[in-house]
Amino acid sequence: MEFEGKLAVVTGGNRGIGKGIALAFAREGADVAITARDPETLEATAAEIRALGRRAICIAADLTTQQGADRLAQAVSAGFGAAHVIVTSAGIRDHANQTIAEMDPALYESVVQGNILSTVLPIRALLPAMIERRAGKIVTISGVFGIRGRARHAAGVSAKWAIEGFMRSLAIELGEHDINVNCVCPGYVDGERSAVGVARIASERGITSREVRAELEAKTLLGRISTQEDISNAVLFLASRKARNITGQDLVVDAGWSV
Repeated sequence: MEFEGKLAVVTGGNRGIGKGIALAFAREGADVAITARDPETLEATAAEIRALGRRAICIAADLTTQQGADRLAQAVSAGFGAAHVIVTSAGIRDHANQTIAEMDPALYESVVQGNILSTVLPIRALLPAMIERRAGKIVTISGVFGIRGRARHAAGVSAKWAIEGFMRSLAIELGEHDINVNCVCPGYVDGERSAVGVARIASERGITSREVRAELEAKTLLGRISTQEDISNAVLFLASRKARNITGQDLVVDAGWSV
């Protein structure tokens, strides 16, 4: 297995897409460090990783703060040395459903800053050890609304576009250190988060969640919604040797919805 003996750090690795990514790395032989705010769900995911025969550590931390990012870096250094792969899946979802004219500036700032900082700060804290090794893979998780707009969700869209710019700038800076930096952009993905959004749309329109889902599927070229496994496979590819000459790029996983 390609990731045997390597360490993958996955932020937001306690649930949803992040958890799927953490378990995918473990199945491919990697030891995994996961971090999020909730220690209970972190421990539950870590137990699943250990059940696959891999080492796991969980770090409960607020990654929107420098203190939380430093706590992550210190735990990784003490437990494993340095990360071979960093995946930033932690973030704050934009549930505002407000036009820009209606938008609460404080909420906008909270969503934008929360998503940007939870991507930038942990990478920045883990970078020195990765640069010293002169090898590594960094994969940020953005979304299809990081490459196009979306009405009534300006805060979340702004944050995703910012992550895209950060990813490209970081790729330019780290090329000389043989570190690849790329981004996976999911569309709708089966799971708790998308179910909340689908239920909200169904309620607003007076139709069933099944009908909303059917409409979403019909808008994709392949007629289906992505699974967490689809996203994990994209991340594994970008973190693998097969992607050795890919950097500063987006990998969109949305069944062709954004084409």
